[in-house]
Parts: sequence; structure tokens; C-alpha cells
Amino acid sequence: QPGTITPEFIADLVRLSYLDKGPLLAREFLHKHGIHFVIEEHLPHTHLDGAAIRMPNSAPLVALTLRHDRLDNFWFTLCHELAHVALHFYKEDCDVFFEDLDQAEVNSVEGEADSWAGEALIPTETWKAADLCREPTLERVRSFAAAMRIDPVIPAGRVRRETGDDRLFG
Repeated sequence: QPGTITPEFIADLVRLSYLDKGPLLAREFLHKHGIHFVIEEHLPHTHLDGAAIRMPNSAPLVALTLRHDRLDNFWFTLCHELAHVALHFYKEDCDVFFEDLDQAEVNSVEGEADSWAGEALIPTETWKAADLCREPTLERVRSFAAAMRIDPVIPAGRVRRETGDDRLFG
């Protein structure tokens, strides 16, 4: 139903990342809320990370690919696609959003979904206070993640993206 996906809904979903079977539990969580969810292998010759599709009966379908087969990418892309459902499905004249999260040019709709997803994963105020990019150590990332009750891959991925250093926390 419109209004199901809220920041609180996403926060509950992201806390599942803390558990060993987080992605499987996320799938069950989404299904119980009427959101279809599928994961596909990377589609050759594409740069597709995910999609949000409004089905003919108006139910949302969220699809992720394993183009970047990393847990931080899984959680960010999932939140990004859910942001499209929450923010754009019932306001925009668009039933499908396809994602290449590596593209340099980002339009306002994609930027809004990126911001919403980032905020849902780790609130900006909390992220700034932690200042993990200043001195990115594994211990600090783990401690931050434990306090937030999220998987350490989420803050580690954000540190890699914000510092531009993909070698960190490999």
C-alpha cells in the first residue's frame, strides 16, 4: 500500500543486516509487506544494478543484480530501489526505474533516491558525528556498526565510497 515504505520501515529492514541471514530475512520481510523481491545474476553486457517496477496490480517489484556482489552494495541498492517505490511510484508518471549506480550523471529523481537510501542506512547526523573517514580503522567501523546494530559492511562501504579508496576493508 502507498505509505508502507517509510524511514522507519527501512530502518527495521536495515537492522536485519546485523543478522547472519540478513539478506534472506530481508526478502521475507519485504514479502510479508506485499513487496515482491528477486535477485538475478549479473546480466552480461549491462550495467544494471537493480530495478523497481510497478506491477499491473500496482504491487511493487524490487529486483537486484549481482553485478557488484558485495553486501554493502546489496543493502544500498535495496534501499535505493525501495526509495523509488516510496518516493516516486505514486507521484511520478513512471512505472519502472532501472539502476546503474556507477553512472556519473545523476538526475534529481536518482539523487533523491540516493539521499533517501543513504539516510536510511546511516543517518547523516550519526555519520558525521562518527567521523569514520578521518581515521578509517576496522575496529572503529566494527564498533560503529555494533552501536547501530547493522552489518559492518554498510559503514565500511560508505567509507570506501566517500574516501574513493576501494582497497579499504577488502
